[in-house]
Amino acid sequence: MLLKKWILSTLLFLMLNAGSALAAFDVNVKASVSASQVFIGDIFDYSIEIVAPKEAKVNLPSFIGNLQHFEVKEMKNFREDDKQGQQKVLSKFIWEATLNTFVSGDFFLAPQSVEVIVGKDTVLTKTDPVAIKVMNRTTGEETDILEAEGPITDPRMPTWVWVFLIILGVLLLIVLGWFLHKKWSKKEKAVLLPPYEEAVLAFKELQERHLLEQEEQAEYFTVLGLIIRRYIQRRFDVEILDATLTELRQRMAHVKGLPQAYKESVVLFSEETETVKFAKMKIEKDRCLFWNEWTDRLFEETRPQPEEKKDGVEAKK
Repeated sequence: MLLKKWILSTLLFLMLNAGSALAAFDVNVKASVSASQVFIGDIFDYSIEIVAPKEAKVNLPSFIGNLQHFEVKEMKNFREDDKQGQQKVLSKFIWEATLNTFVSGDFFLAPQSVEVIVGKDTVLTKTDPVAIKVMNRTTGEETDILEAEGPITDPRMPTWVWVFLIILGVLLLIVLGWFLHKKWSKKEKAVLLPPYEEAVLAFKELQERHLLEQEEQAEYFTVLGLIIRRYIQRRFDVEILDATLTELRQRMAHVKGLPQAYKESVVLFSEETETVKFAKMKIEKDRCLFWNEWTDRLFEETRPQPEEKKDGVEAKK
């Protein structure tokens, strides 16, 4: 009997120690929607709240892009600090997505992965699934009412006339666009600055707009990305202005004359700012400062040297 009590006490002690080791810090995760029943096309909010220590770093690696049948219209995240007791300080990390759908039915918003890191400790967990019912706006009675009506004579012009007029209008717009393009492209070529001067001037004008101070990171990094890509495209004769991220990786690997470190950094810049431009996420201020300084170094360290300009003139002659 004493041996049995000793064994039970030992097991209880080990379980308590294991529980305290695992519970390095507390994490509370909650997912919710602003309305559990919506009509097709209605916009509603889906939010995930994580209560964790103030110094924690919270990641939602799967919370990017559309959520199954639901289209993500807007996404943002922020933090609210809260004090509990005299010593323990917690923060509420909130992710909010504005959703809508044009498919009716009963759905579940799938569990989202949550990663919370404090120092060397990491907690991996998931949100609970959230039920949402999407209803049709019509009941089917409208069809019966329409079928009871007799055919109505349409006094308007025949359909083929409208189709002809639309095609004619489109052709006129194409011709007008081509004419304007030829006209303005000639003017652009006449006043086009060299790649380095154009990039430095555009970068200066972007900074004078003070978009980062106004928390307009999406617009800032969209414009900065275009400036960088246009400079590299004109300076090193490579087509990357409209390249996707996958195409950019492939084409940057074959750019001649650009140091390898800058080839890799251009791809890293596009990867890091992708969610800022398209998902309206935010990056830290020190990273914003880093990319500003990196852009300035890129222009200065890759600008054409006097001997390059001289060779270019001789080649033209």
